[in-house]
Amino acid sequence: MLFVSIPQLAMIQDTPYPMEWRLDLFSHIDVAAIQARLQKATAPVMLTLRKTSQGGKFQGTERQREALIEQLLSLHPPFFDLEYDMDPQFLADMIQKHPRTKFILSIHNFESTPSDLEGLYSTLQTIPAFCYKIAAKALSTNDALRMLLLAKKYPKVSVICMGERGAFARVLAPLVGNAVNYASLTADTNTGPGQLSMAELVDVYHYPRLNKDTAIYGLIGDPVEKSPGHVHHNAVFRAQSCNAVYVKMQVQPEELEEFIPLALALGIQGLSVTIPLKEKIVPWIDEIDPAVAPIGAINTLRMQNGRIFGTNTDGHGALDAIEKQASVRNKKVVILGAGGAARAIAFEAKARGAAVWILNRTVARAQELAKDLGCEAGGLEEVPNAYDVLINCSPDPMPITETDIHSGSLVMDIVYTPRETDFLQAALQKGCQVVYGEEMYLNQAARQTAYWLSG
Repeated sequence: MLFVSIPQLAMIQDTPYPMEWRLDLFSHIDVAAIQARLQKATAPVMLTLRKTSQGGKFQGTERQREALIEQLLSLHPPFFDLEYDMDPQFLADMIQKHPRTKFILSIHNFESTPSDLEGLYSTLQTIPAFCYKIAAKALSTNDALRMLLLAKKYPKVSVICMGERGAFARVLAPLVGNAVNYASLTADTNTGPGQLSMAELVDVYHYPRLNKDTAIYGLIGDPVEKSPGHVHHNAVFRAQSCNAVYVKMQVQPEELEEFIPLALALGIQGLSVTIPLKEKIVPWIDEIDPAVAPIGAINTLRMQNGRIFGTNTDGHGALDAIEKQASVRNKKVVILGAGGAARAIAFEAKARGAAVWILNRTVARAQELAKDLGCEAGGLEEVPNAYDVLINCSPDPMPITETDIHSGSLVMDIVYTPRETDFLQAALQKGCQVVYGEEMYLNQAARQTAYWLSG
Protein backbone atom coordinates (compact mmCIF):
# COMPACT_ATOMS: atom_id res chain seq x y z
CA MET A 1 0.00 0.00 0.00
CA LEU A 2 1.41 3.37 -1.03
CA PHE A 3 1.04 6.17 1.51
CA VAL A 4 1.44 9.83 0.59
CA SER A 5 3.45 11.45 3.38
CA ILE A 6 1.90 14.69 4.61
CA PRO A 7 4.19 17.01 6.63
CA GLN A 8 1.60 19.69 7.53
CA LEU A 9 -2.05 19.67 8.56
CA ALA A 10 -2.90 22.28 5.90
CA MET A 11 -1.65 19.93 3.18
CA ILE A 12 -4.18 17.22 3.98
CA GLN A 13 -6.54 16.96 1.07
CA ASP A 14 -9.15 14.63 -0.31
CA THR A 15 -7.23 12.00 -2.24
CA PRO A 16 -7.87 8.43 -3.40
CA TYR A 17 -4.47 7.45 -2.04
CA PRO A 18 -3.76 6.42 1.57
CA MET A 19 -1.97 9.09 3.58
CA GLU A 20 0.69 9.10 6.26
CA TRP A 21 0.28 12.10 8.51
CA ARG A 22 3.74 12.93 9.86
CA LEU A 23 2.49 14.56 13.03
CA ASP A 24 6.00 15.18 14.35
CA LEU A 25 6.51 17.56 11.40
CA PHE A 26 3.27 19.45 12.05
CA SER A 27 3.77 22.94 13.46
CA HIS A 28 1.04 22.18 16.02
CA ILE A 29 -0.69 18.95 16.96
CA ASP A 30 -4.39 19.50 17.60
CA VAL A 31 -5.96 16.15 18.54
CA ALA A 32 -9.51 17.43 17.99
CA ALA A 33 -8.61 18.69 14.50
CA ILE A 34 -6.94 15.39 13.69
CA GLN A 35 -10.04 13.52 14.85
CA ALA A 36 -12.23 15.64 12.59
CA ARG A 37 -9.93 15.03 9.64
CA LEU A 38 -9.85 11.29 10.31
CA GLN A 39 -13.64 11.15 10.27
CA LYS A 40 -13.72 12.85 6.87
CA ALA A 41 -10.91 10.82 5.30
CA THR A 42 -12.00 8.76 2.28
CA ALA A 43 -8.81 6.70 2.16
CA PRO A 44 -6.83 4.90 4.89
CA VAL A 45 -4.64 7.08 7.13
CA MET A 46 -1.45 6.22 8.97
CA LEU A 47 -0.40 8.35 11.92
CA THR A 48 3.30 8.76 12.69
CA LEU A 49 4.79 10.67 15.61
CA ARG A 50 8.51 10.09 15.07
CA LYS A 51 11.10 10.77 17.75
CA THR A 52 14.41 12.43 16.93
CA SER A 53 16.57 9.33 17.41
CA GLN A 54 14.60 7.66 14.62
CA GLY A 55 14.72 10.66 12.29
CA GLY A 56 11.68 12.54 13.56
CA LYS A 57 11.12 16.06 14.85
CA PHE A 58 9.02 15.54 17.99
CA GLN A 59 10.38 18.00 20.55
CA GLY A 60 8.91 16.71 23.83
CA THR A 61 10.07 14.00 26.22
CA GLU A 62 9.43 10.32 25.56
CA ARG A 63 6.78 10.28 28.31
CA GLN A 64 5.00 13.17 26.63
CA ARG A 65 5.20 11.38 23.28
CA GLU A 66 3.77 8.18 24.75
CA ALA A 67 0.89 10.10 26.30
CA LEU A 68 0.12 11.79 22.97
CA ILE A 69 0.31 8.45 21.14
CA GLU A 70 -2.28 7.03 23.56
CA GLN A 71 -4.57 9.96 22.80
CA LEU A 72 -4.14 9.49 19.07
CA LEU A 73 -4.75 5.75 19.24
CA SER A 74 -8.05 6.40 21.01
CA LEU A 75 -9.17 7.94 17.68
CA HIS A 76 -8.86 4.47 16.11
CA PRO A 77 -6.65 5.40 13.15
CA PRO A 78 -6.46 2.62 10.54
CA PHE A 79 -2.63 2.52 10.77
CA PHE A 80 -0.04 3.69 13.27
CA ASP A 81 3.76 3.63 13.04
CA LEU A 82 5.67 2.82 16.25
CA GLU A 83 9.45 2.50 16.60
CA TYR A 84 10.79 -0.90 17.64
CA ASP A 85 13.00 0.60 20.39
CA MET A 86 10.15 2.08 22.41
CA ASP A 87 9.41 0.76 25.89
CA PRO A 88 8.42 -2.92 25.30
CA GLN A 89 5.61 -2.79 27.83
CA PHE A 90 4.17 0.33 26.22
CA LEU A 91 4.27 -1.34 22.80
CA ALA A 92 2.55 -4.46 24.15
CA ASP A 93 -0.13 -2.43 25.89
CA MET A 94 -0.91 -0.29 22.84
CA ILE A 95 -1.09 -3.27 20.48
CA GLN A 96 -3.36 -5.15 22.89
CA LYS A 97 -5.67 -2.21 23.62
CA HIS A 98 -6.18 -1.12 20.00
CA PRO A 99 -6.95 -4.18 17.86
CA ARG A 100 -8.70 -2.02 15.22
CA THR A 101 -5.41 -0.30 14.35
CA LYS A 102 -2.77 -1.95 12.20
CA PHE A 103 0.66 -1.28 13.66
CA ILE A 104 3.82 -0.78 11.63
CA LEU A 105 6.89 -1.54 13.74
CA SER A 106 9.75 0.49 12.29
CA ILE A 107 13.50 0.89 12.56
CA HIS A 108 15.67 3.50 10.84
CA ASN A 109 19.37 3.59 10.02
CA PHE A 110 20.40 6.84 8.37
CA GLU A 111 24.07 5.85 8.04
CA SER A 112 24.12 2.51 6.23
CA THR A 113 22.34 -0.75 5.45
CA PRO A 114 22.87 -3.35 8.19
CA SER A 115 24.90 -6.37 7.09
CA ASP A 116 22.71 -8.84 9.01
CA LEU A 117 19.25 -8.01 7.72
CA GLU A 118 17.89 -11.45 8.58
CA GLY A 119 18.99 -11.05 12.18
CA LEU A 120 17.41 -7.62 12.36
CA TYR A 121 14.11 -9.02 11.12
CA SER A 122 14.27 -11.80 13.70
CA THR A 123 14.64 -9.17 16.42
CA LEU A 124 11.72 -7.11 15.15
CA GLN A 125 9.24 -9.94 14.85
CA THR A 126 9.40 -10.73 18.55
CA ILE A 127 6.77 -7.99 18.82
CA PRO A 128 3.50 -8.74 16.97
CA ALA A 129 2.69 -6.17 14.28
CA PHE A 130 0.88 -5.78 10.98
CA CYS A 131 4.27 -5.34 9.28
CA TYR A 132 7.90 -4.58 10.04
CA LYS A 133 9.43 -1.58 8.33
CA ILE A 134 13.19 -1.51 7.89
CA ALA A 135 14.35 1.88 6.59
CA ALA A 136 18.08 2.11 5.91
CA LYS A 137 20.42 4.24 3.85
CA ALA A 138 21.62 2.40 0.75
CA LEU A 139 25.27 3.21 0.17
CA SER A 140 25.16 1.22 -3.06
CA THR A 141 22.74 -0.40 -5.47
CA ASN A 142 23.79 -3.73 -3.96
CA ASP A 143 22.57 -2.58 -0.54
CA ALA A 144 19.18 -1.79 -2.05
CA LEU A 145 19.02 -5.16 -3.81
CA ARG A 146 19.77 -6.96 -0.53
CA MET A 147 16.92 -5.06 1.09
CA LEU A 148 14.51 -5.93 -1.72
CA LEU A 149 15.43 -9.61 -1.50
CA LEU A 150 14.68 -9.57 2.24
CA ALA A 151 11.20 -8.19 1.58
CA LYS A 152 10.68 -10.74 -1.18
CA LYS A 153 11.56 -13.56 1.21
CA TYR A 154 9.48 -12.36 4.17
CA PRO A 155 5.94 -11.12 3.37
CA LYS A 156 5.63 -9.08 6.59
CA VAL A 157 8.78 -7.05 5.90
CA SER A 158 8.57 -3.66 4.18
CA VAL A 159 11.90 -2.16 3.16
CA ILE A 160 12.51 1.55 2.59
CA CYS A 161 15.84 2.29 0.91
CA MET A 162 16.91 5.81 1.77
CA GLY A 163 19.29 7.95 -0.27
CA GLU A 164 19.77 8.45 -4.00
CA ARG A 165 21.29 5.02 -4.57
CA GLY A 166 18.25 3.36 -3.12
CA ALA A 167 15.58 5.46 -4.84
CA PHE A 168 14.99 2.83 -7.54
CA ALA A 169 14.05 0.30 -4.84
CA ARG A 170 11.09 2.48 -3.82
CA VAL A 171 9.70 1.95 -7.32
CA LEU A 172 10.14 -1.81 -7.05
CA ALA A 173 8.46 -2.10 -3.64
CA PRO A 174 5.18 -3.58 -4.98
CA LEU A 175 7.14 -6.25 -6.85
CA VAL A 176 8.58 -7.69 -3.63
CA GLY A 177 5.37 -7.40 -1.63
CA ASN A 178 6.03 -4.36 0.55
CA ALA A 179 2.98 -3.89 2.75
CA VAL A 180 3.75 -0.16 3.03
CA ASN A 181 5.63 2.28 0.85
CA TYR A 182 5.82 6.06 0.86
CA ALA A 183 5.72 8.96 -1.60
CA SER A 184 5.75 12.71 -1.19
CA LEU A 185 2.79 14.85 -2.19
CA THR A 186 5.04 17.03 -4.34
CA ALA A 187 8.67 16.90 -5.43
CA ASP A 188 9.71 19.48 -2.82
CA THR A 189 7.84 18.08 0.21
CA ASN A 190 9.53 14.71 0.67
CA THR A 191 9.79 13.47 4.24
CA GLY A 192 12.75 11.12 3.74
CA PRO A 193 15.97 11.01 1.68
CA GLY A 194 15.35 9.44 -1.72
CA GLN A 195 11.57 9.62 -1.44
CA LEU A 196 9.88 10.08 -4.83
CA SER A 197 6.80 12.17 -5.49
CA MET A 198 3.42 10.64 -6.15
CA ALA A 199 3.36 12.28 -9.59
CA GLU A 200 6.67 10.69 -10.62
CA LEU A 201 5.67 7.26 -9.36
CA VAL A 202 2.34 7.36 -11.18
CA ASP A 203 3.22 9.27 -14.35
CA VAL A 204 6.66 7.79 -15.07
CA TYR A 205 6.59 4.37 -13.46
CA HIS A 206 2.80 3.63 -13.69
CA TYR A 207 3.09 2.59 -10.04
CA PRO A 208 -0.56 1.56 -9.50
CA ARG A 209 -0.12 -1.14 -12.16
CA LEU A 210 2.97 -2.71 -10.62
CA ASN A 211 2.62 -6.11 -8.97
CA LYS A 212 4.58 -9.26 -8.15
CA ASP A 213 4.38 -10.38 -11.79
CA THR A 214 5.86 -7.15 -13.19
CA ALA A 215 9.08 -7.75 -15.15
CA ILE A 216 12.09 -5.67 -14.06
CA TYR A 217 14.38 -3.92 -16.55
CA GLY A 218 16.87 -1.19 -15.91
CA LEU A 219 20.04 0.75 -16.59
CA ILE A 220 23.37 0.11 -14.87
CA GLY A 221 26.50 2.25 -14.96
CA ASP A 222 27.77 5.49 -13.53
CA PRO A 223 26.65 8.19 -14.03
CA VAL A 224 23.01 7.35 -14.80
CA GLU A 225 21.22 10.47 -13.50
CA LYS A 226 20.84 12.22 -16.86
CA SER A 227 19.68 9.17 -18.79
CA PRO A 228 16.08 9.45 -20.07
CA GLY A 229 15.83 5.65 -20.07
CA HIS A 230 13.25 5.45 -17.28
CA VAL A 231 10.97 7.90 -19.10
CA HIS A 232 11.39 6.31 -22.54
CA HIS A 233 11.22 2.61 -21.70
CA ASN A 234 8.35 2.93 -19.23
CA ALA A 235 6.35 4.87 -21.81
CA VAL A 236 7.02 2.11 -24.34
CA PHE A 237 5.95 -0.57 -21.86
CA ARG A 238 2.75 1.30 -21.16
CA ALA A 239 2.00 1.82 -24.86
CA GLN A 240 2.52 -1.89 -25.50
CA SER A 241 0.46 -2.91 -22.43
CA CYS A 242 3.53 -4.72 -21.16
CA ASN A 243 3.62 -5.53 -17.44
CA ALA A 244 7.15 -4.26 -16.96
CA VAL A 245 9.05 -1.42 -15.29
CA TYR A 246 12.44 0.19 -15.96
CA VAL A 247 14.64 1.76 -13.26
CA LYS A 248 18.13 3.31 -13.13
CA MET A 249 20.83 1.79 -10.91
CA GLN A 250 24.25 3.25 -10.20
CA VAL A 251 26.85 0.46 -10.46
CA GLN A 252 30.65 0.61 -10.59
CA PRO A 253 32.89 -2.12 -12.12
CA GLU A 254 34.08 -3.34 -8.71
CA GLU A 255 30.44 -3.86 -7.66
CA LEU A 256 29.59 -6.24 -10.50
CA GLU A 257 30.73 -9.37 -8.67
CA GLU A 258 28.07 -8.82 -6.01
CA PHE A 259 25.54 -7.13 -8.29
CA ILE A 260 25.15 -9.93 -10.83
CA PRO A 261 23.95 -12.69 -8.45
CA LEU A 262 21.72 -10.22 -6.60
CA ALA A 263 20.13 -9.07 -9.87
CA LEU A 264 19.50 -12.66 -10.93
CA ALA A 265 18.04 -13.53 -7.52
CA LEU A 266 15.65 -10.58 -7.70
CA GLY A 267 14.53 -11.70 -11.15
CA ILE A 268 15.72 -8.77 -13.24
CA GLN A 269 15.01 -9.71 -16.86
CA GLY A 270 17.01 -7.17 -18.84
CA LEU A 271 19.49 -4.34 -18.50
CA SER A 272 20.86 -1.43 -20.48
CA VAL A 273 24.58 -1.00 -19.83
CA THR A 274 26.37 2.35 -19.96
CA ILE A 275 29.82 3.67 -19.03
CA PRO A 276 32.03 2.44 -17.43
CA LEU A 277 30.59 -1.09 -17.71
CA LYS A 278 30.23 -1.80 -21.44
CA GLU A 279 33.52 -3.65 -21.61
CA LYS A 280 33.72 -4.69 -17.94
CA ILE A 281 30.41 -6.58 -18.15
CA VAL A 282 31.62 -8.99 -20.86
CA PRO A 283 33.14 -11.66 -18.53
CA TRP A 284 29.80 -12.02 -16.74
CA ILE A 285 27.85 -12.89 -19.89
CA ASP A 286 27.04 -16.53 -20.68
CA GLU A 287 26.24 -16.03 -24.36
CA ILE A 288 27.09 -13.04 -26.58
CA ASP A 289 25.32 -12.35 -29.86
CA PRO A 290 27.84 -13.64 -32.47
CA ALA A 291 27.08 -10.65 -34.72
CA VAL A 292 28.53 -8.23 -32.15
CA ALA A 293 31.06 -10.43 -30.33
CA PRO A 294 34.09 -8.85 -32.10
CA ILE A 295 33.17 -5.44 -30.67
CA GLY A 296 34.25 -6.44 -27.17
CA ALA A 297 31.62 -4.20 -25.58
CA ILE A 298 28.00 -4.88 -24.61
CA ASN A 299 25.20 -2.40 -23.93
CA THR A 300 22.23 -4.75 -23.55
CA LEU A 301 21.66 -7.79 -21.34
CA ARG A 302 18.81 -10.28 -21.23
CA MET A 303 18.44 -12.58 -18.23
CA GLN A 304 16.67 -15.83 -18.88
CA ASN A 305 16.58 -19.08 -16.87
CA GLY A 306 19.56 -18.02 -14.79
CA ARG A 307 21.69 -17.22 -17.84
CA ILE A 308 22.83 -13.85 -19.16
CA PHE A 309 22.71 -13.04 -22.86
CA GLY A 310 24.36 -9.95 -24.32
CA THR A 311 24.24 -7.83 -27.45
CA ASN A 312 25.14 -4.32 -28.56
CA THR A 313 22.65 -1.90 -30.11
CA ASP A 314 24.88 1.22 -30.06
CA GLY A 315 26.43 0.71 -33.49
CA HIS A 316 23.16 0.10 -35.29
CA GLY A 317 21.54 2.98 -33.41
CA ALA A 318 24.21 5.47 -34.45
CA LEU A 319 24.65 4.34 -38.05
CA ASP A 320 20.92 4.11 -38.67
CA ALA A 321 20.63 7.76 -37.54
CA ILE A 322 23.56 8.85 -39.72
CA GLU A 323 22.39 6.98 -42.80
CA LYS A 324 19.04 8.71 -42.70
CA GLN A 325 21.06 11.61 -44.11
CA ALA A 326 23.85 9.88 -46.05
CA SER A 327 25.33 6.44 -46.61
CA VAL A 328 28.75 5.84 -45.07
CA ARG A 329 29.84 3.33 -47.74
CA ASN A 330 33.22 4.34 -49.14
CA LYS A 331 33.23 7.37 -46.82
CA LYS A 332 35.92 8.44 -44.35
CA VAL A 333 34.56 8.33 -40.79
CA VAL A 334 36.48 9.86 -37.87
CA ILE A 335 35.48 8.77 -34.36
CA LEU A 336 36.56 10.74 -31.29
CA GLY A 337 36.93 8.50 -28.23
CA ALA A 338 37.75 4.85 -27.69
CA GLY A 339 35.23 3.61 -25.11
CA GLY A 340 32.48 1.03 -25.43
CA ALA A 341 30.21 3.16 -27.63
CA ALA A 342 33.11 4.09 -29.92
CA ARG A 343 33.96 0.41 -30.32
CA ALA A 344 30.40 -0.44 -31.37
CA ILE A 345 30.08 2.50 -33.77
CA ALA A 346 33.47 1.86 -35.38
CA PHE A 347 32.59 -1.81 -35.85
CA GLU A 348 29.25 -1.02 -37.49
CA ALA A 349 30.70 1.76 -39.67
CA LYS A 350 33.29 -0.67 -41.04
CA ALA A 351 30.59 -3.29 -41.57
CA ARG A 352 28.73 -0.75 -43.73
CA GLY A 353 31.76 -0.06 -45.88
CA ALA A 354 33.35 3.00 -44.27
CA ALA A 355 37.04 3.69 -43.70
CA VAL A 356 37.39 4.46 -40.00
CA TRP A 357 39.84 6.54 -37.95
CA ILE A 358 39.85 6.24 -34.14
CA LEU A 359 41.24 9.29 -32.32
CA ASN A 360 41.58 9.38 -28.55
CA ARG A 361 43.27 11.44 -25.85
CA THR A 362 45.11 8.28 -24.75
CA VAL A 363 46.63 7.19 -28.05
CA ALA A 364 47.49 3.69 -26.85
CA ARG A 365 43.80 2.99 -26.23
CA ALA A 366 42.91 4.18 -29.73
CA GLN A 367 45.65 2.01 -31.18
CA GLU A 368 44.40 -1.03 -29.26
CA LEU A 369 40.87 -0.53 -30.56
CA ALA A 370 42.07 0.14 -34.12
CA LYS A 371 44.11 -3.08 -34.05
CA ASP A 372 41.07 -5.06 -32.88
CA LEU A 373 38.80 -3.67 -35.59
CA GLY A 374 41.22 -3.00 -38.44
CA CYS A 375 41.05 0.80 -38.32
CA GLU A 376 43.48 3.71 -38.28
CA ALA A 377 44.37 5.36 -34.95
CA GLY A 378 45.83 8.54 -33.52
CA GLY A 379 45.54 11.28 -30.91
CA LEU A 380 42.86 13.98 -30.77
CA GLU A 381 45.32 16.43 -32.26
CA GLU A 382 45.61 14.29 -35.39
CA VAL A 383 42.24 15.01 -37.01
CA PRO A 384 42.65 14.38 -40.78
CA ASN A 385 42.52 17.30 -43.18
CA ALA A 386 39.62 15.66 -44.99
CA TYR A 387 36.81 13.37 -43.86
CA ASP A 388 33.12 12.83 -44.56
CA VAL A 389 31.69 12.00 -41.13
CA LEU A 390 32.85 13.12 -37.68
CA ILE A 391 31.39 11.38 -34.60
CA ASN A 392 32.04 12.44 -31.03
CA CYS A 393 31.95 9.52 -28.59
CA SER A 394 33.78 11.43 -25.87
CA PRO A 395 31.97 12.89 -22.84
CA ASP A 396 34.05 16.06 -23.33
CA PRO A 397 31.68 18.78 -24.63
CA MET A 398 34.37 19.96 -27.08
CA PRO A 399 37.15 17.35 -27.40
CA ILE A 400 38.80 19.01 -30.42
CA THR A 401 39.22 22.59 -31.65
CA GLU A 402 36.64 24.24 -33.89
CA THR A 403 39.18 24.37 -36.72
CA ASP A 404 39.10 20.56 -36.83
CA ILE A 405 35.39 20.61 -37.70
CA HIS A 406 35.22 20.87 -41.49
CA SER A 407 32.45 22.64 -43.37
CA GLY A 408 30.33 20.34 -45.47
CA SER A 409 30.92 17.26 -43.32
CA LEU A 410 28.25 15.33 -41.42
CA VAL A 411 28.77 15.65 -37.67
CA MET A 412 27.22 13.60 -34.86
CA ASP A 413 27.51 13.76 -31.07
CA ILE A 414 26.29 10.67 -29.21
CA VAL A 415 25.71 12.81 -26.09
CA TYR A 416 21.98 13.58 -25.85
CA THR A 417 21.86 15.86 -22.79
CA PRO A 418 21.98 18.69 -23.67
CA ARG A 419 20.48 18.08 -27.09
CA GLU A 420 22.69 20.69 -28.77
CA THR A 421 26.15 20.23 -27.27
CA ASP A 422 29.06 22.65 -27.70
CA PHE A 423 30.39 20.23 -30.29
CA LEU A 424 27.21 20.34 -32.38
CA GLN A 425 26.89 24.09 -31.99
CA ALA A 426 30.36 24.48 -33.48
CA ALA A 427 29.37 22.14 -36.32
CA LEU A 428 26.20 24.11 -37.08
CA GLN A 429 28.21 27.34 -37.20
CA LYS A 430 30.41 25.69 -39.83
CA GLY A 431 27.36 24.79 -41.92
CA CYS A 432 27.64 21.05 -41.26
CA GLN A 433 24.82 18.56 -41.35
CA VAL A 434 24.30 17.36 -37.78
CA VAL A 435 22.88 14.23 -36.19
CA TYR A 436 21.68 14.59 -32.61
CA GLY A 437 22.49 12.04 -29.92
CA GLU A 438 18.82 11.52 -29.13
CA GLU A 439 18.36 10.00 -32.59
CA MET A 440 20.92 7.32 -31.82
CA TYR A 441 19.41 6.84 -28.36
CA LEU A 442 15.91 6.21 -29.68
CA ASN A 443 17.19 3.78 -32.32
CA GLN A 444 19.28 1.72 -29.93
CA ALA A 445 16.57 1.78 -27.24
CA ALA A 446 14.03 0.34 -29.68
CA ARG A 447 16.44 -2.48 -30.47
CA GLN A 448 16.93 -3.10 -26.75
CA THR A 449 13.20 -3.48 -26.18
CA ALA A 450 12.96 -5.92 -29.08
CA TYR A 451 15.89 -7.94 -27.72
CA TRP A 452 14.42 -8.14 -24.22
CA LEU A 453 10.99 -9.19 -25.38
CA SER A 454 12.30 -11.74 -27.89
CA GLY A 455 13.48 -14.13 -25.17
